[in-house]
Amino acid sequence: MRESARMLGREAMAWARQGALMIRGRRPRRYVPGEAARVVVFVHGFGAAGPVFEPMRAHVEERLGVSTLDFTYGSLTSFHRVAEGLAAHVERHVDPGARLDLVGHSLGGLLARWYVQELGGAARVSRLVTLATPHAGTRSARLAPGPLRAALVPESPIVRRLHLGRHRAEGVSHTALVAGADLMVTPPASAAALPDAEVRWFETIGHNGMLFEPDVLEAVVDALAE
Repeated sequence: MRESARMLGREAMAWARQGALMIRGRRPRRYVPGEAARVVVFVHGFGAAGPVFEPMRAHVEERLGVSTLDFTYGSLTSFHRVAEGLAAHVERHVDPGARLDLVGHSLGGLLARWYVQELGGAARVSRLVTLATPHAGTRSARLAPGPLRAALVPESPIVRRLHLGRHRAEGVSHTALVAGADLMVTPPASAAALPDAEVRWFETIGHNGMLFEPDVLEAVVDALAE
């Protein structure tokens, strides 16, 4: 009982930290288009924004010496339009000769996969890391507002197409990080349902805690460094 309360408390703090980062906004970055040899692009989840990745981006930059970008989208538009926006964002900001890696949290992982598998991103992307992403959908999405909900429910056309088209990303290394105490991805095992991916579980971490917990940040660095 005490452990459950402790986990819920940590997740509540993660929610609050996420909100504070969204209010504060982005900090200046050193990335200059056309000058970076390697760029890591971060894609947030439903209802969030790019600044929630600030601690993770800073950690990745410091540990790996790479440039980073985030992609922000509105949560009240369609999945396909957001995915196309991600593709345009990459084409606009990442030099064609740069090595490209993607990190997606929650819905952001599905969007990153769609870019890789369905929009030609496999030709550019080396590694894809997903955090608490419902690869098999999530029952909790039935309560979400807006058109993006349709992409997140189990057996949605998006989920099915990504599963059937997994072979189109065979040349891209995939790592799936799972929040064992996830209340948003139900069941949490959905975040591990990514064929041929390296899967790591974090049993006591919740959905939004995956953005901030030191062990997860280090796991992202490890996945990108391999």
